[in-house]
Amino acid sequence: MATPTPVHYPAYRPSVHRAPPSGGPSLVTLTLLITAPAVLAVAALRPR
Repeated sequence: MATPTPVHYPAYRPSVHRAPPSGGPSLVTLTLLITAPAVLAVAALRPR
């Protein structure tokens, strides 16, 4: 029975934290702009 060969993982590199885009809308604002119309449409179009 052959012994398994050891696995070599790549060296750990911490991820680079990117700064949020300056001058643009925040992530929360973009999320609300996308989800609010969808929620309103579901509420308006649901069968009664």
